[in-house]
Amino acid sequence: MKFGIYPGSATGTDTGLATGKPDDPVLINKAFDEMEKKGVSIIVRGYIQYLGDTELDFETPENLIQYSTQKRKIDLVICYRAKEYNKEDWTNTIRILIQQYGERLCSIQITEEPNLKNVFAADGSFDNIEKALLDGVLAAKTEITKFQYDIKVGFNAVPSFNPADNFWNIIGGDDYLYFRKAIDYVGLDFYPDVFRPVAEDGQPNDLAESVKNVLQYFRNVNLQTGKISASIPIHITENGWSTGNNKTHERQANVIEKIIRTINKLKRELNIAQYEFFNLRDTDSNNPDIFYQFGMLKDDYSPKPCYNVFCQMIIEYGE
Repeated sequence: MKFGIYPGSATGTDTGLATGKPDDPVLINKAFDEMEKKGVSIIVRGYIQYLGDTELDFETPENLIQYSTQKRKIDLVICYRAKEYNKEDWTNTIRILIQQYGERLCSIQITEEPNLKNVFAADGSFDNIEKALLDGVLAAKTEITKFQYDIKVGFNAVPSFNPADNFWNIIGGDDYLYFRKAIDYVGLDFYPDVFRPVAEDGQPNDLAESVKNVLQYFRNVNLQTGKISASIPIHITENGWSTGNNKTHERQANVIEKIIRTINKLKRELNIAQYEFFNLRDTDSNNPDIFYQFGMLKDDYSPKPCYNVFCQMIIEYGE
């Protein structure tokens, strides 16, 4: 698999944005260099928000391009946060960003969690989000083809177990035929044992079984409802485990290793090509709220055990 990581510290919560001390580019690049010392390149995930009327806001981490190299490419997420939909402005903004980042990109994700409603960190509550997703993917694909860039285009989602959720039926409709032909991957954001606890290891519905169930349901139910071919790979675009609320650093390392090993066992069955961790360092290691301690490093960039485990997983499974 390919491995990636979001190196910023800002974290979207259900109701707002969690922020801490400024990111340190020198220490971020040092952490990346350590991960890549065995010759496997890391993908750098970053986010930028489109607010409408050509306005872009909150690139995180700031100056994202400084973390890329000739081999270390960027997975850019263009979040859609506009109050009113303007197709021309939205698609033109996507074209400008593609030209700006150019060959530094390995992939571009249009919208962030468009199927998740009423959560601050997700785009699903914004009007015409499905239309923005459709037009955005087609515009990105056209621009990339025009300049002959080697950039994959896709979108992501969260798992949906609600039969009343109409998102995947929309994606599977006739109006989205060319959309389905244009995408190169579908991303999945999921956080097992973070917002809803799983059973103890070895019991029914434990961590490994829960990961397997979610991934199989996403491929065999959600994506099939959306008429997305099994030949389109899944990218794990966000996954992590917070040490907030007195959860131990050792347990975080154990959880992430088990998740990655489970994904690796399923990668051929479910066509999983990429895994990206969220996030490199804690927002605030002294804040017990779970949204502030997702890092594999503390907020001073000292490592938790998870950092060494992640480096080992890259050595074992990295492409």
